[in-house]
Amino acid sequence: MASPALTAALRRVDAVFGGMTAPAEGCTYCYGEADLALLAVPRAPLGDDLLGPFFHEVPGHFPDHPAVVRRLLPEVFARLAAGRASDMGHLPTGLGRVAWREWPAEQAAAIAGFLDAWWRETLADPASSHDVDAVWELSVDFQQAVAPLLDVWAAAPRGGVEDRRLAAFVDGWIEDLLWDHVVGWPADESLLDELRAWLVEHAPARLAGHPDPLLARKVALLALGEEERWPAYSKLVAGAD
Repeated sequence: MASPALTAALRRVDAVFGGMTAPAEGCTYCYGEADLALLAVPRAPLGDDLLGPFFHEVPGHFPDHPAVVRRLLPEVFARLAAGRASDMGHLPTGLGRVAWREWPAEQAAAIAGFLDAWWRETLADPASSHDVDAVWELSVDFQQAVAPLLDVWAAAPRGGVEDRRLAAFVDGWIEDLLWDHVVGWPADESLLDELRAWLVEHAPARLAGHPDPLLARKVALLALGEEERWPAYSKLVAGAD
């Protein structure tokens, strides 16, 4: 069940975007006219068959792509609040392709408020059903930034649920981050550099007591240049044998 903060944020999104429509036009090679007509019907549910495809579609498939994204947001965010981030499919998404921070202030604030509440609940609630990796990937795509997510982690108290979430996140992604094998998120390489730098500064102290004693030391290797990481990594692993 969503937290009160997340529930309130979702209601705000619904209040701002719930009555919106988009032109009943689009690529008729990919969609039938009846499917596109639903975009012009306020609050008509789109369901699994249309919501994901519409939300991930390239902008050129619609004459007014931002209007389509606005039309979809209440249903998309309701799924995310219900713990269905892993069901949202591939990246990138429509929200990541529009400059939503430049939309009217009420709209931008509703989106930012939901994303912040969703991320905070994902990290802090020990009973949360949210998949941290899926929420992270979608959040980075939606925001085209990592700083808002990392700032929440940095401000979290030590030794809490957030640290356990961070440890699981680092454990799952450290090898890819070391070898530049990260695909899909984020598209901007500078954001990966920002993430690596943040992990080097903040993660080791929060990984104390992790079952893998090498994990924090692997994180420290992210501070090295790409060509320096492999020999340092090989030495580290060999010394642990």
